[in-house]
Amino acid sequence: MAEKLEWDDAATKRVQAAPFFVRKLIRHKVEKAARAQGLQRVTEELLDQVKQKQMDSQS
Repeated sequence: MAEKLEWDDAATKRVQAAPFFVRKLIRHKVEKAARAQGLQRVTEELLDQVKQKQMDSQS
């Protein structure tokens, strides 16, 4: 099992503000990105990176 990541309060609040049916997907994608970068904490900056990467891939 993968190591549990810490989440900044601000990052948690942003995910909680998303519609409930996409929160699990967001958490999965962000935690996957954090692990790929060797991070142990999810921050708002990481959320922004993942969001921008997702938007770039859709254009």
